[in-house]
Amino acid sequence: MATTAATRSVKPVLLLMSVQIMFGLLHAVISEEENLEMERQLRVINKPPIKSFKTDYGDILDCIHIYKQHAFDHPLLKDHKIKMRPENIPKSMTAEGESPKLLPDNIKCPPGSVLIKRTTKEDLIMANKMKALGLNHPMNPSAPDANTATVRYSKHNFGARTTMNVWGPSTLPRQASFANLWISNGPSEELNVVQAGWAVFPMLFSSNNTRLLTYWTGDGYNTTGCFNYLCPGFVQVHPQITLGLVLDQLSVYNGTQSDIQISIIKDGEWWLQLFNQFIGYWPQKLFFYMYGGANNAVWGGLVICPSDEPSAEMGSGHFPKDGLQNKSAYFKDTQIYDGARFTYPSPDQLVLCSSRPDCYGAELAPGVAPNTMDLFYGGPGQCHI
Repeated sequence: MATTAATRSVKPVLLLMSVQIMFGLLHAVISEEENLEMERQLRVINKPPIKSFKTDYGDILDCIHIYKQHAFDHPLLKDHKIKMRPENIPKSMTAEGESPKLLPDNIKCPPGSVLIKRTTKEDLIMANKMKALGLNHPMNPSAPDANTATVRYSKHNFGARTTMNVWGPSTLPRQASFANLWISNGPSEELNVVQAGWAVFPMLFSSNNTRLLTYWTGDGYNTTGCFNYLCPGFVQVHPQITLGLVLDQLSVYNGTQSDIQISIIKDGEWWLQLFNQFIGYWPQKLFFYMYGGANNAVWGGLVICPSDEPSAEMGSGHFPKDGLQNKSAYFKDTQIYDGARFTYPSPDQLVLCSSRPDCYGAELAPGVAPNTMDLFYGGPGQCHI
């Protein structure tokens, strides 16, 4: 029986200590000029809060006036008028039951403001260094330090939705393990991408908690785009759910599974939905090739790590061949949005890919709905890439 994912307790102290030591060393090598520049960036990114909260995980969550959020520092969004929800998608198409409680009731912003995780200096340090890890689209893993186990749908679409179980894969401080839905279009060097899901990413968050994570790029991960709120672009509209949220209810191997439902759908803008809650959107002005929709939807796992380390776990840390139900990481009930309704892709429209089958597996199995397929993926890693 599946439960939903929210906030969780910290993982082993040794890994947390190694992350903290790494940050201490990084601070030691930062010049005074770099330090001043980061402080300037933080003043731009973190707008004056109306109200603030501190979570059990040490995060500061700020209530920011909805029109003063960092998104509107983007030159293309200076005169952007905020939309609070998609205009053409009926609520009955996207609302599936009551939304789970993701944060305590007392963490909620006043009317006219939105909840945004405060960016720290560590976030900026890591954002400047993480490209060396090989972040890329799973269809174009040109960076040598990336590994994928995914399924691809390569037909015109306006987004997708999927249900994925949430895990806490073991990662070293310089590694990251993702479970994402990617929507994209365009040539590889100018690829337009929006992606969302969960990740364990110690370098980005100074902890090894599993978190809600997004990314966007308008030029193939080269100069545009970022994770969550680290650059202007994503427009937050929800007063009680923030990107970077710790997901604490994790799946248990051979036990209870904890799910989240993620949707990325185009309705004028590219909307992000968690369960039945619209968190916000990426304005279509940010993209050239996705103005009229997308040509690819990909879902599955991605691991990035330095080549001098054994690779991190993906998903549950077990291969699908070790057992599917309650043992393997999965994406279930994945549907494609065609601009009017959600439909299941037929099995012959899906292409399975595992870049290193000896490290990570990927397997399709029949879903609950007729003529549908679910993805099971993951593995222990521990191989040099």
